[in-house]
Amino acid sequence: MAISIVIPETVLKRLNALPKEIRIKFWEQLEKLINNPSYPGLRNEKLKGTDQRAFSITMNYRATYIRVEKSIIITGVGTHKEVLGE
Repeated sequence: MAISIVIPETVLKRLNALPKEIRIKFWEQLEKLINNPSYPGLRNEKLKGTDQRAFSITMNYRATYIRVEKSIIITGVGTHKEVLGE
């Protein structure tokens, strides 16, 4: 089953502004998310009060997304505080 990845232009610009090692880790973690959403290192969680979920890029960086049928739409990427407001 092929999964479509959608990254809006605004999120892609934010991703490209991150340090190279974080960008590389993002793509690695996204691959893990596609293959096994329950992979422990992702710390994949549903965000309260929304349809969004979040996964860990590193201990300091997270990405948020929405799962729609066979698509994953990345809705945000950045530090834990920037993305989750915590």
